[in-house]
Amino acid sequence: MSTFDEIDLVAVADTNPEQLKDAPEGVETYANIDEMLANADINVVMVSTPNPSHPEMVKKAAAAKKHVICEKPAAMSIAEYDEMVAACKENGVIFTVHQQRRWDTDYRIMKEVYDKNMVGDMYIIKSQLYGVNGNMHDWHIYPEMGGGMLYDWGVHLIDQMLDMVKSEVVSLYADVQNVINENVDDYFKIILKFKNGVTAEIELGTYYLTPKRAWFIGGKKGSFGLHPRDLHILFSEFGKIFSFFSFILNI
Repeated sequence: MSTFDEIDLVAVADTNPEQLKDAPEGVETYANIDEMLANADINVVMVSTPNPSHPEMVKKAAAAKKHVICEKPAAMSIAEYDEMVAACKENGVIFTVHQQRRWDTDYRIMKEVYDKNMVGDMYIIKSQLYGVNGNMHDWHIYPEMGGGMLYDWGVHLIDQMLDMVKSEVVSLYADVQNVINENVDDYFKIILKFKNGVTAEIELGTYYLTPKRAWFIGGKKGSFGLHPRDLHILFSEFGKIFSFFSFILNI
């Protein structure tokens, strides 16, 4: 938020007093959201509490006539999400979900390739993210808290694909597995087929030899591959491959 001149951080609320010690100088601190909504001069609330508490926090902010930005995953069920949307509509406030990965450099490059039809009519888009060790920590290991990779990274990767391919999803396949974590998922492969003919494949794993973040788009005139961690972009068209190293990527 510090990069926007139009935004001021006015207040922070947390039930843990230790967390409030990290609040920047001059920012008001409150012991809970009720105190903050009653006393702070604010018009937008960003909800970044544990996942199961999101509906309660969003409804309280909406009832106080505050616009709401909610951390992902917004809710643990469709029913909860619908209630949050309804509460904001009833109170005439804006509700949105914090999807900051739409501004990742690698995604913005791939979206530009797609939007400009740089490789012709596209038929396949692949998004891959691989981690190492496989071990999770904190709330990620508890199913009731929205743990697991599908609720964590999966939300971002699916959102990126839906934001890029603005077409109706006509079929969905999902393989969600527990590789070394008993209670929560640590691997998934998702295949989305869109009405416009594009197939999207999203794969994430946490138990690989080396980390990897990669993209690939295949079209009728060429293909485009992106491997941000290597700072290496490959573009192939009619069998020719060009390498570009002028990008500085923020991963």
